[in-house]
Amino acid sequence: MSSAPIFDYLLYALLAGYGVVVIRFLYRSKHLAQTKWLALAMVSWPLFMLDEWIRLWQLDAFLPLYGLGDVFAVMLMSACYRMIKPMLLAHPTRRRRLWIPLAITALSQCAILLIPASEKALWLGAAPSGAPLNLWPAYLPALLTGFSVLLLGIFITEQVQMYHHHLPEQVVDVREFRIKGVTGASGATVGVAFTSILMVTAATFGFFALPFWQSLHHVIIGLSLLAILYALTRQVSTSPSPLDYQRLDIGEAKPAEMREVISRAERAVIKTKAYKQLGLTLKSFSHDAGVDPTTLAIALQLEQKKNFRSFIYQYRLDYAKKVLLRSDANISSVAKRLGLNSEKFLGDVLVKHFQSHP
Repeated sequence: MSSAPIFDYLLYALLAGYGVVVIRFLYRSKHLAQTKWLALAMVSWPLFMLDEWIRLWQLDAFLPLYGLGDVFAVMLMSACYRMIKPMLLAHPTRRRRLWIPLAITALSQCAILLIPASEKALWLGAAPSGAPLNLWPAYLPALLTGFSVLLLGIFITEQVQMYHHHLPEQVVDVREFRIKGVTGASGATVGVAFTSILMVTAATFGFFALPFWQSLHHVIIGLSLLAILYALTRQVSTSPSPLDYQRLDIGEAKPAEMREVISRAERAVIKTKAYKQLGLTLKSFSHDAGVDPTTLAIALQLEQKKNFRSFIYQYRLDYAKKVLLRSDANISSVAKRLGLNSEKFLGDVLVKHFQSHP
């Protein structure tokens, strides 16, 4: 009753990969954000693969539970989305609509309980194909899982891409606050989910006879979900954006208000020597300067054609020029002081700065 050997090897490989992710999570949990949501996602992964464990180890006693695992892929993606959003936004909204795909998928999976265990036992050797009116409880949860994972993957990808797009408007040291790996993993999950939808649809209407389409459905989605979990167990520093993206996209503010905000910001930079602060964020700077962060971002964009990063960097380069002219400090030490890893980069920027500001 076991599946084809290739799936057995893939399942053991996935199980080993899951063990690596769990170890990373336990080792780094104190340094990770939103660990409760990540823990829920971690627990959901082996439950999503429940059918494959029953198939792999011939757990006939658990046949009544066969077909009840797909909903946990949606739970995993929902938990990941809830984990990621507060890392990206200072004031995230809590939309109950996020849980609608999970509720619909869970409801559809209840229908699998109507199928006797004796018929499910036959699926361990060959997945069902065709007869959609009779076997819809086997197909519908897999289709809904694919659609839900696809939708949530798009949400995660869009949120991270928007965060990275606006990062220069809210932090000075952009590299320090980037999230690596999540965009690629969630984007790959979108592609995998779409492939799974096509495969399950073809099996539903009997377009081709693939004896192990259920296993393939679990393996490809399970692999992509593991990639997301692996990316999220990476220790990162983020700057939850205080920006109102809707206002920022409109880009409107009163001229007098913009001049006042920029004047306050310029005084705050000098008073607090903000240009010396590595890891400076728009949120902390706006708080110290007593200005609204979105208004400041709009004012810099419209009045000075700059973002927050370039605004502060102007002062950093002025400071670097003074240090180099008035002391024996070399360019390497100044680059380190300014949080730049590349001495050559600072040298090139300073040359241009000297030429434009003699």
